[in-house]
Amino acid sequence: MRIVYVSRSILPSRLANSIHVMKMCQAMAKEGNDVFLLAPNRPEDCETGVANIFDFYNVDNGFKISKLFWPKLKFFRGQSAAYAVAAALEIWRINPDLVIGRHVHSCALAAWIGYSTIYERHSPIWDTGWRKYLSFKYLSFRLLRLSPNLQKLILITEALRESYVKHESTSQEVLQVVPDAADAPAETDLPAEVSSSERVRAAGREKTLQVGYVGNLYPGKGMKVIVEVASLMPEVDFHVVGGLVEDILKWKKRSDSSNVHFHGFVDQKKVPCYIQSFDVCLLPNQRRVETRGGTEIGGFTSPLKMFEYMSMGKAIVASNLPVLQEVLTHKKNAILCDPEKIEQWVASINYLKQHPEVSKQIGKRARDDFIANHTWDIRAQRVLENID
Repeated sequence: MRIVYVSRSILPSRLANSIHVMKMCQAMAKEGNDVFLLAPNRPEDCETGVANIFDFYNVDNGFKISKLFWPKLKFFRGQSAAYAVAAALEIWRINPDLVIGRHVHSCALAAWIGYSTIYERHSPIWDTGWRKYLSFKYLSFRLLRLSPNLQKLILITEALRESYVKHESTSQEVLQVVPDAADAPAETDLPAEVSSSERVRAAGREKTLQVGYVGNLYPGKGMKVIVEVASLMPEVDFHVVGGLVEDILKWKKRSDSSNVHFHGFVDQKKVPCYIQSFDVCLLPNQRRVETRGGTEIGGFTSPLKMFEYMSMGKAIVASNLPVLQEVLTHKKNAILCDPEKIEQWVASINYLKQHPEVSKQIGKRARDDFIANHTWDIRAQRVLENID
């Protein structure tokens, strides 16, 4: 099958979104599909030092990437619409069997010019009150929903599905929940040039429990929990992998504990090395979580790092939130804590420290659940199933 994937961005500055896009394209290509990825040409936003986009995201060069027109006028409000027109022209040129995307304007145009279309959404698309009717994004979504060529609306959590049913009266037939994913263990072999414990053990202490967090440091991601727990557990080493420079500096100032180690941004190929080095992995999401652009996703998120932890068979201590409970079960494949009760996090980490066999069992069950349900290959198969 010939598939066009229309992305909002594959910029390193939007890392989680870009990883998702690149991994999905790789997985669909591995299924024997001819995959074309379309992305806006926004060189002014690209970080330096990214010589090869495939290497940067640790994916095979098995699909084609086309960078399309994106107006460079700073105050021009029609950039997304202009990109959608460019994408529609490219889709017409490629003439695919299926269009998939997270850029609603492009998906709406593709559907209405006759192409079977799947739209994927990871958060609500509407604003509150009357303002939503002035949103071009929302109007494009309504237009897309009216098209007979809309095959599916893919959402990442049941909570998000319920929200679309409630707010938009979206037909159950078009909705499909497919959580995010991670590389299968066989695809996350640790690079030979980097020891699985090289950097973590260098920063930490011998014979000390190593607790880690991988991800962004945006509001609501749980750095406050990590800093407070670390101050109460000086005998444990805590590691934070990821985050923007300004966010790292902010949290370094707020943490006076010598047992908190910030590793900053890490090459995607080396992330498994860090996770492998941790004895326990943290997922301290708060009830309200914001993206880089300030969008609130706390009630709908399906964190990539959750699946990365699971893929490596690590014991996870996570927030006891309904959206995370869709994947994690207390004392089965994770330990769940109230995100606002620090004493529960301290007690849970201590319990895993004192009961290493329990920690190992929880990690094994998490890995088994992951292999059965949450690899990128499985996700791609679910997204593409039952397409007319």
